Amino acid sequence: MHGRVKVRTTAEQEEIQKKKKAKKLAEYKSAMTEIFKKREENVLDDDMLFLTENVLLENSDINTLWNIRREVFQSNNRNEDNYTNLLTRELTLTEVCIRNNPKSYSVWHQRWWVMEHLQKPDWVKELALCTKCLNIDERNFHCWDYRKYVVEKAGISDFEEYNYSTTKILNNFSNYSSWHYRSKILNKLFPSDYQEIPITQTKWEEELDLVKDATFTDPNDTSAWFYQRWLLDDYKPKSHCVLWRSRITTNKIDAVFDNEISGSSENISLFIDNNKIDVQWKSYMGKRFSKVWIGILSTLLKNLSDLKDVRINVQDKEYQFNYSHEENAWIYKNNLSIKEYHNKKQLQDQLESYKQLAELEPSNKWVILIGIFLMKKLNFLSYYDTIMDNLKTLCTFDTLRSYYYKDLRFQYILENAFSGLWRQEKDLQINKKFALSELSLTKLHNNQYFTFFEEVYLNGNELANSLHQLSTLQYCKILDLSCNKIKSLKHLPTLSNLEFLSLRSNEISDINEITDLIKRQDKLMALDLKDNPVYDSYKDKDEILKVLKEHTNWEVYLL
Repeated sequence: MHGRVKVRTTAEQEEIQKKKKAKKLAEYKSAMTEIFKKREENVLDDDMLFLTENVLLENSDINTLWNIRREVFQSNNRNEDNYTNLLTRELTLTEVCIRNNPKSYSVWHQRWWVMEHLQKPDWVKELALCTKCLNIDERNFHCWDYRKYVVEKAGISDFEEYNYSTTKILNNFSNYSSWHYRSKILNKLFPSDYQEIPITQTKWEEELDLVKDATFTDPNDTSAWFYQRWLLDDYKPKSHCVLWRSRITTNKIDAVFDNEISGSSENISLFIDNNKIDVQWKSYMGKRFSKVWIGILSTLLKNLSDLKDVRINVQDKEYQFNYSHEENAWIYKNNLSIKEYHNKKQLQDQLESYKQLAELEPSNKWVILIGIFLMKKLNFLSYYDTIMDNLKTLCTFDTLRSYYYKDLRFQYILENAFSGLWRQEKDLQINKKFALSELSLTKLHNNQYFTFFEEVYLNGNELANSLHQLSTLQYCKILDLSCNKIKSLKHLPTLSNLEFLSLRSNEISDINEITDLIKRQDKLMALDLKDNPVYDSYKDKDEILKVLKEHTNWEVYLL
């Protein structure tokens, strides 16, 4: 009929779109063919810039094309004025591409490269661009990263950026990038005086109140919760390393740290009666960085009790040893897990507030999880049972992350067990026995704390995939790994002092793995293999013992 716009059918519209796509694809293929041909022939001219620009305006994520453009800019036939003009035009191109694709790694990197090569970059204009982009999308972390670079170049103070992040957060609490950006600024403006918190006490309390407002405003938004996790986590700089425990005997020193450290002589030095002792350091696994180091002394210490002064210097921090008659060794001890926090009132106020929120949001996983972290900082031992119950609850609420909560639970079980053990020790005593039975543990967190044990009972767990973590048990003489669902022994490390090993009630079926194990354990005298397929496949104990002796010359006892 006359006067009416013809409405195309769905089939017609699809056909039109199909033709448009086919045309674009053909143009793209033709352009890319020409671009790579010119590059192969090293023809880096204005036509190359034209071709790559047309493709990038349609798809700015092709990093190879940006690389080619940089090659064109830096070709030898460019004079200085022409080079500057090209870079200025490139800023316009990248700005157009940012509008089309504001989260493209390639475009933001190209803009960074251009600014690095301009003789007189306009940093004020760049900062305005960042502000404009973040007003459109506050969560554009590419732009936040670029802003960090621009701010540094423009000489903008950290305090100005701190105020900027405050404004962005107050405008929208659901802004993870801004929270993250803020944490980096706070670390510089208000560096922590001690380990337990990441920033100064006063600022830390202010930030906890700010983030509490955010979490109460929208309990289901994750941005503020992640920031609060950062506030509540124990702060430990990368370079930070504390000696946990060390023992010096007549010919060697064992040193265990809370963080991985290099065993070089520049990092660790031993002094005895004001004389520096040459020490040859080695780690159990041959690593350059390790939490556990063994040092062989160049001089034999014959009369330990006659020594007057023994100390070790680690990263310019000195640790004083004391002689233990019970151990017949010089000992240093620092029980790291037993901490006293200086901010208990603030933590208690936070905990009470989140208890109220938990009543309003009973199935909110974040409220429960933050409550766990607060209780752990307040008084881990007193709240231990409640923390364990809450972790079980989280496993049912948030099944997708149940493995994370189980792993956290195992970590806390170990921390609690270690704390109990250390509280029983005398000042200059090191307990030799440790038991963690029937707990379904899947890994051994902080396995460096196992270093000095001589008897370790880990029966009734699920450590089949974590046998490599037993490498720190170099002083262990008795090790019980029964009922751990172990199928293979390939990753069980060599333990130089092991005398008795129980592998009872596992799933070991390969006799070759048993013989290899025996060959590696020089001092092994007794082995329990009962209730394993490999044991049941022989008529009796004598038959399997005969096979083992044939392959290993093993003259010890098989249970």
